Amino acid sequence: MNALATLIYQNYKNDIPSKFANVTASERDAAIREEFFNVLGLTEGYSKRAFRNAWRDNKNKVYAITEEIAIQLLNNGDLEKDSFFNNFVEVRNLALGDSIEFIVEAENEVEFAEFSGSHMNLRRQRIENYGAFVPEMKEYGIRVYAYWEQVAAGRISFDVLVQKIALAMNKKLAEIAQATFADALKNLPTEFKVSNGGSGVEEEAVLEMLAHVEAANGVKPMLVGTEVALRQLTGITTLDRYSSNMKDTLNKNGLLDVWNGHILMPIKQGHKMGTFDFTMDNNVIYALCGDEKPVKLALEGDVIVKEIGDGLTNADMSVEQAVSFKAGCGVQYNKLFGLIQLSNS
Repeated sequence: MNALATLIYQNYKNDIPSKFANVTASERDAAIREEFFNVLGLTEGYSKRAFRNAWRDNKNKVYAITEEIAIQLLNNGDLEKDSFFNNFVEVRNLALGDSIEFIVEAENEVEFAEFSGSHMNLRRQRIENYGAFVPEMKEYGIRVYAYWEQVAAGRISFDVLVQKIALAMNKKLAEIAQATFADALKNLPTEFKVSNGGSGVEEEAVLEMLAHVEAANGVKPMLVGTEVALRQLTGITTLDRYSSNMKDTLNKNGLLDVWNGHILMPIKQGHKMGTFDFTMDNNVIYALCGDEKPVKLALEGDVIVKEIGDGLTNADMSVEQAVSFKAGCGVQYNKLFGLIQLSNS
């Protein structure tokens, strides 16, 4: 990466180079701005006309830097990872040589049958080694803009614009992964679902369902959901059954670590892009077993940055660019899930 791209990338990661270790954030911003001037061929004290001409001649270099940083963020896995991403999403990046095909080891249960012993006429049971899955790749894009006058006057920092793009990419990937996961669990067997019958979810019904999940997988399931959902679940257990340590944990963290022997794992809630709609359902909890990551996310590893307006052609004199990337997502799992529907709303 060139000097400007490196500075912005390190600033985004908060990986401050040694020469900036003892300077303020505003001084680092000034260094980024100076490199921005170098790319445009400008010096301090420029006129608006000089900036306009410099932007017209060198804007493609600026867009190339945006593209380079965004690709670096995708390929290095530097996008912010929350607990859901860390624990439930397996990422493949085609730009790094990864295969787009996800392989999950199959779970095989072999049953013994009673027979007379004088023959070997038994039903054959095939043992599968693995299952393969290839997600469908789709294209996602965002458009960002800033007013040309603000860019020219330095009131909008170029690195801030790039960081907003990076954060938007991260948010979109998290939304894709969470929505795919939630959609895949709608058709579970009845034995693995507990629903609100109108008077709330009953503790014994939940524990019976969890016993089914454990029996099917041979492992005690953990309970995964948003903090709001998990607090609803633990609320069905009356406080007089809580130990002093449990009350201290609840008071300190707002949530228990364990409920009836099952580990609770909160998922960070998010908003769908451009809305105030939550990405995860606050009335659903999932019972999961094993360390296999069920959500399979494939990234093409390339990012395209395209100019929409250069501040001189848009009617509102805005500098606008579109950023697009390709990703595919699906769910493949070799265990049986459980689902707790806390509310029918």
